[in-house]
Amino acid sequence: MKARRRKASQLFSILAAANMAHRRLLAVILSLFLVAVLATGSLRRIPIQRSPNFKRTRAAVRAEMAYIQNKYNMDAVANGYPMEPLSNYDNYQYYGNISIGTPPQYFNVQFDTGSSNLWVPSSQCQSFACIIHMQYYSSQSSTYQSNGTAFNITYGTGSVSGFMSQDVVTVAGLSSTNQIFGEVTTESGSNFQSAYFDGILGMAFPSLAADLVTPFFQNLISNGEVEQPVFSFYLRDNGSIVNYGGELILGGSDPSLYSGELTYVPVSYPQYWQFYTDAILLGNTLISMGDVAIADTGTSLLVAPQTEYETISSLFGVDSEGLFACGTINMWPNLNFKINGVFFEVSPEYYIIQDDFYCSLAIQSSNQQFWILGDVFLGRYYTEFDVGNQRLGFAPVNSASSLGGMGALVLLLMASSLWKLLED
Repeated sequence: MKARRRKASQLFSILAAANMAHRRLLAVILSLFLVAVLATGSLRRIPIQRSPNFKRTRAAVRAEMAYIQNKYNMDAVANGYPMEPLSNYDNYQYYGNISIGTPPQYFNVQFDTGSSNLWVPSSQCQSFACIIHMQYYSSQSSTYQSNGTAFNITYGTGSVSGFMSQDVVTVAGLSSTNQIFGEVTTESGSNFQSAYFDGILGMAFPSLAADLVTPFFQNLISNGEVEQPVFSFYLRDNGSIVNYGGELILGGSDPSLYSGELTYVPVSYPQYWQFYTDAILLGNTLISMGDVAIADTGTSLLVAPQTEYETISSLFGVDSEGLFACGTINMWPNLNFKINGVFFEVSPEYYIIQDDFYCSLAIQSSNQQFWILGDVFLGRYYTEFDVGNQRLGFAPVNSASSLGGMGALVLLLMASSLWKLLED
């Protein structure tokens, strides 16, 4: 650790390094306390943090599209809008704590239902982005096993590459022994330099994984670590608790976090968490029928097929720069997704970004024939990912929920105060 700090000090000011160290330490301490409080019954809860710069902007939307295009093998769509560097993407991130190895080495990771692999920076990585994040030291883990298979993943204008290793991976007290994961030895470009997470833990299906590696949650199921082959997300992008982004729940769902009943829809193909919509409407205007949609916790936006996007943008009068005169946001209609006979509304305050006198859409276009439902949608609806039955469940989030119990709420309030003290 001291060696890592010495390397970092050659690149950063002492103040910047101290702030990063405070945040990492706080994340680990709070996560451990919260996991202890929230590990009740058969459900295991992981508190999810959101980045301190949590704000959706037009620049952040454009930056994220560069990431999404490579994630889903999209070609750039010629809509005339300039792309932003992915460093702006740090404005909109959710992440939580995991450990790898024995004794445990702690990392903040993005829990991503739009991918299937787990990777973290390796101690062998000397790039700028690796040095300022937590790195995995295989030599310090008694449970490490060599694998050595090479991998490469492209993001935006850069990529991560390295080799596979095996070790015990633990999330909320649930462990996958001999979990295969990626040790990143090269992070090219500036994509992850400003990221608040160290790596990514994919939660999509095995068929999507590089080298068909069994994902972490599927290993938990096989090892009998969870009572039900189900995980669920409760995401929050607002509220008074600083940096609290919600919860990832392993082993089932918590009805106190949503209203009414879950509406289930079958997965249409077990690769991504994808399903068929009945219809999508803007107000009463039909946009599409029968389109495929993907529930992606690693994305903040809505992404639409090009034809549907053009229909929506024409209704708003979007210009060549992606802007339109919006007036009062609430004058615009809801974006309605009909799923298995039930309408799920997204109000304009969530899918429109207001900037002074003009607005833009938190909706982007792609050349693929499916929608991507990121936090613009998932932040409104509690989402259950049922691996065993290969289905998704949606229900409106309960804004008056207990947030995992009064004990957790007290700890979260303490966390907010402590975070502020550390940042001062």
